[in-house]
Amino acid sequence: MQRITRRNGTFSENQNKPAVLLMHGLLCSAMDFVNMGPNKSLGLILADSGFDVWLGNNRGTTWSRQHTTLDPDTDAKFWDFSYETCGYYDLPAKIDYILQKTGQQKIFYVGHSQGTTQFFAMAALRPEYNEKIVLMTALAPVVYTNHISSLLFRTFAKHLSIFELLSYVFNIHELLPHSQLVADVSMKLCSDGSRFQEMCAILLFEISGYDSPQLDRSFLPVITSNTPAGISIKMLVHFFQGINSGQFRRYDYGALNIAHYKSLEPPEFDISAITAPVAVYYAENDYLTAAQDVERFSDELPNLVKKRLIENKKFTHLDFLWAKDVNKIVNADVLEHMKQYVNQSNKANSGVNEKFIPILIILFIHIIGYF
Repeated sequence: MQRITRRNGTFSENQNKPAVLLMHGLLCSAMDFVNMGPNKSLGLILADSGFDVWLGNNRGTTWSRQHTTLDPDTDAKFWDFSYETCGYYDLPAKIDYILQKTGQQKIFYVGHSQGTTQFFAMAALRPEYNEKIVLMTALAPVVYTNHISSLLFRTFAKHLSIFELLSYVFNIHELLPHSQLVADVSMKLCSDGSRFQEMCAILLFEISGYDSPQLDRSFLPVITSNTPAGISIKMLVHFFQGINSGQFRRYDYGALNIAHYKSLEPPEFDISAITAPVAVYYAENDYLTAAQDVERFSDELPNLVKKRLIENKKFTHLDFLWAKDVNKIVNADVLEHMKQYVNQSNKANSGVNEKFIPILIILFIHIIGYF
């Protein structure tokens, strides 16, 4: 994880500062929340607005490749994880670490894309962590994916068995890791004045949806210098399984499901167990999470506190991060909604439960009377 410092490079010692964990999406990293600068990047906006901002990085991505015993470059076992693993082990560890470092009892959570998927997996599999969340803000949530419109992802999902076979035959466990050489080349190809710049834009559009007016072409080198950041094959396979099944369920091990789950099919995540307050933001032109799938999931959430369909009909999956007007369209509303929960956060982190206040008053009166 990374933590945003104050402008002088130090951390605030104010324990009343509400803590927030931001988690990125597929093939990305924590840089998503800071690389547009202080006036547009959500992470920096939250920091400037009084939040203690923590940036999560999924295992295997650029900033999360260290391990006590395994080498990600040589050990296949390192890559044996999907978003379910990240939800069951990694997110709880991140949350507990933040709580321990800040002395707080609850945090805010903001996820984009897969950053929402693993949160919901955590909240379903380890429901006790719902109590550690003040508010979960889901940007372009990816849960049900059977109506996904990305041709690239639908093609991979359709031929999933071939994808898995080739990965096994060629011993491939990681896909699209960050490479400085690739980053340097792509920065040149996508920079202003390059005749290939529009091809870079089209590649992004094909993945996430077309919204040409909201993409600042001059920002493309910044994007390509950090993305892709790497992903495990198993993570992708789990995602493709969801496209094919139309369900939000645990990893499908095929014939080995009996050994893992004692059932022929992988069990579905229990959405009714996701009791943390959830605010959902989604878009119609999102190629990676269809509006009807988001609405289906939202209707099943037991504690949905906000659902907003972005008014801009062309808004896409990556516009939630990098649109020219992302601050006006999304971030300002996210910040305002989170501020409404800050008082609740302060009460939770004060260490005094309201129901004990009358008891403390009576005890205090008795002590005064004794003296």
